[in-house]
Amino acid sequence: MPPFVSSYSSFKIVLTAVFGVLLACGLPGGVQAVHAQDFEVTGTVVSADNQSPLPGVNIREAGTSRGTVTGPDGGFSLAVDSPQDTLTFSFIGYQTKTVPVDGRSEIRVVLETESQELEGVVVTALGIERQQRSVGYATSSIEAQDLVDVTESNPANLLQGNVPGLVLSSNASGPNSSSSINIRGVSSIAGNNDPLFIVDGVPIDNTVIGGAGKFGGRDGGSALSVVSPENISDISVLKGAGAAALYGTRARDGVVLITTKTGRTSAPGEVSVQYSSTVTAKDVISGFSDFQSQYGQGTQGRAPSNQDAALSAGLSSWGAPLGEVDEAPQFDGTVRPYDDVADRQGFYRTGLSQRHSLSINAGFENTSLRLSASHQNTEGVVPNSGYEQTNINLRGQTRLGGLTADASVTYQNELTDNRTFLNDAARNPNYLISFLPNNIPKSALQPGATEEGVEKQFTSDGLPTNPYWAVNELEADDDKDRILGNVNLNYSINDWLSLQGQTGLDWYSLRRTNVDAFGSAFEPGGSMTEDTYRVWESNSKLLATATPSLTDELSLRLDVGGSLRHRQFEQVGVFGRNFSIPDLETISNTANPTRNYDFSEQQIRSFFGSASFTYRNYLFLTLTTRSDWSSTLPEDNNPFVYPSVSGSFVFTDAFDLPDALSYGKVRASWAEIGGDTDPYRTSLTYGIIGQHQGQALETITQLSVPLLDLKPTSTREIELGFETQFFNDRFGVDFTWYRRSTVDQILDVTVSSASGYTARTANSGEIRNTGVELLLTSIPFSTADWTWDSRVNFAANRSQVESLAPGLDVRVGPENRLATANIAQVVGQPANAIYGNTYVRDDQGRIVHGEDGLPLSGEKEVLGTGAPDWTLGFSNTISYQNVSLDFLIDAKWGARSSPEPTPTPTATASTRRRSTPGRPVTSKLAQTAGIRRTALLEKA
Repeated sequence: MPPFVSSYSSFKIVLTAVFGVLLACGLPGGVQAVHAQDFEVTGTVVSADNQSPLPGVNIREAGTSRGTVTGPDGGFSLAVDSPQDTLTFSFIGYQTKTVPVDGRSEIRVVLETESQELEGVVVTALGIERQQRSVGYATSSIEAQDLVDVTESNPANLLQGNVPGLVLSSNASGPNSSSSINIRGVSSIAGNNDPLFIVDGVPIDNTVIGGAGKFGGRDGGSALSVVSPENISDISVLKGAGAAALYGTRARDGVVLITTKTGRTSAPGEVSVQYSSTVTAKDVISGFSDFQSQYGQGTQGRAPSNQDAALSAGLSSWGAPLGEVDEAPQFDGTVRPYDDVADRQGFYRTGLSQRHSLSINAGFENTSLRLSASHQNTEGVVPNSGYEQTNINLRGQTRLGGLTADASVTYQNELTDNRTFLNDAARNPNYLISFLPNNIPKSALQPGATEEGVEKQFTSDGLPTNPYWAVNELEADDDKDRILGNVNLNYSINDWLSLQGQTGLDWYSLRRTNVDAFGSAFEPGGSMTEDTYRVWESNSKLLATATPSLTDELSLRLDVGGSLRHRQFEQVGVFGRNFSIPDLETISNTANPTRNYDFSEQQIRSFFGSASFTYRNYLFLTLTTRSDWSSTLPEDNNPFVYPSVSGSFVFTDAFDLPDALSYGKVRASWAEIGGDTDPYRTSLTYGIIGQHQGQALETITQLSVPLLDLKPTSTREIELGFETQFFNDRFGVDFTWYRRSTVDQILDVTVSSASGYTARTANSGEIRNTGVELLLTSIPFSTADWTWDSRVNFAANRSQVESLAPGLDVRVGPENRLATANIAQVVGQPANAIYGNTYVRDDQGRIVHGEDGLPLSGEKEVLGTGAPDWTLGFSNTISYQNVSLDFLIDAKWGARSSPEPTPTPTATASTRRRSTPGRPVTSKLAQTAGIRRTALLEKA
């Protein structure tokens, strides 16, 4: 048996022993003796909503295993040991209630609905519900009523502007594009900075397959769209390490907890049906305001003199001022007026989207069911692009004595047509249309193909694709099927001890097809790629919860458990170019197609525990620890253990303070979270690259030298904060300060290619984040008919790269095609800085030119950063009786770049550059505003 498996076997034995001890403690004397039942209690259980009887309510005598359920009329009868015993009443969708018998032979019990129970309650790690006052770290929640009118297919976008410290960025790649979420700054030098997403207690895979690269690439779409917004009950965001420590390595950058709706109805036996339909329209209404409109196509201040000159000039707008030349030949040989006819927005269309959703809820005596389905059909603003999505979800809950079962399954199908390519490379229709010179009408490019059926080229450089050829002839389609499954069992052994077991499955298959049509300028013979991705992930956990009574003033909650995560990734692909028959776009029609295969697998086994102490319901302390065994780390560095401690003090309950202060609490936490890495970074992996004389040619598949003694990363964070409410909760303040450091980062460091590798894996580097978060809540006015609720959230973060590998001060990320600027980590600078070329300047800051009159290139420097200094969200709800108006303002400030020219817009003279206010200058020499100036500057 492998040592790794043996370690886990030992872990299971220890875990079983722990549960055995807890079970023994929960059953005094090991097994309870049967006592005489000499007192009978009868009664009725009704709902607080409408006083209707509640059948199927579970009733248990405290400290024993005896119990019963109410009948169809809500009535019950139960024999108990003593007239002084206590009964516990529980029912799906209602608050659990404990009632002392107090010698009564007949009792009437009223149960409150669950929504009333959850007031002042937040969902924390492992789905544990805790009083807001007891939590020692910052959390943010979005309730169901705030999601009612949202039409987003991507749940991540629901967080926009609603959570302090959360920054959301979306790709402009059409419908269902992916979103990147960053909480409290960048913490990883080389890895993913997105939070962990949990749906009904089970982690789901949020990996985005694809993205922008040096030579293009396309977005893989949102992995979170598998959760329909109509099914979401609430979203909680755990931002700090103290909140997320129990979730382990993937929770280093925070956790987003999504709770979906159940089939609970207002009364047993009731069935409710809900249907909604929305239609939205999107237009391109901005984005071209910075484009100059004074100059046309050409070079050196002159318009093209013939067709070849026009093809050579391409996207260059370094031509003559518009109006100085009457007409000029263009790329197709046609002579057209040399006027401003730019109509970039005219290329796009209005993107219509329709979304329909249907849900059926059914509640019975001990069971609730919810069946929901949604369908969305969206047209992209780019012609011939679109997205179609179908989601079906079934969830059921049932209770049998002390056992509660909750199970759900979701199926999703996504079809994406012509997902837009990214970057400034071929296939992207937005690229050429954005930088098309002002004197070229877009109609001249239509329909994209010549009479011979090949691409109508605008430039002698075949890389910029004719936008109409891209949308009409190229193909970039996705077909994705996904299944989520979740089973959760919870058994109450007695009134203070319970066991929970949960397992979840996330499986999807994605087929991607790319076709470059025969006659494409960048691929004259055409090409085709077909890739199939399969991802399978399972997550299982076992949790024991004990709430023993210590004293009248001091209580304790213990949570002890273990979990297992198993993930497999598989990719099968085939690529071929040069179609034998031009219009037959199949792999078998290409010459010498090549195939590729990729597979990876990883496991994480964990053991965790939490102890929460409560003193007089105003002083709280929570201690946690977690130990992980990761298959991606060497055996000698497993397991890795990390703790956390948090506490809170509700001082308004401890002291007699002025009535104006309704509520006051201070909180603090310290936590550490470990982190692993991708598979196969600690040993060599091998593959086959072909055959020679019938023999396989083997090779080492990785380009980075593995690190045999790879250690886990470590993220440590301290957080301080306070919460206050004034004037009977009419005005509230929630403030947080934090400092977080991530050390021993796992990254690749460049080495000489003479070694046969391009990099080596290293444990090195530190990033530090410091920030503040502020939430202001208020009710400016409230009457019998009118209510105005207002929320303002503010956050500021400062990140800094403290160190990289020894001897390394700059680590450059993936390059763009022109290699002029990159995202890089630079010691002493903010994380993810923009790092690129500069000009040589003199003591007065003027650009220095060489003898040829061209500006001299300087050293690469930090040009700016894409991360905002601060963010602001301002949301308001104004309600009149049953009608409400909601609006949200989301602002980001501080992302900035150097005034040095940016590659494509400046190189093509498409955008405005100014030497003095109000005067556009687009000459390559004049715009530099340096020591030498040409006559063209005087003409500008």
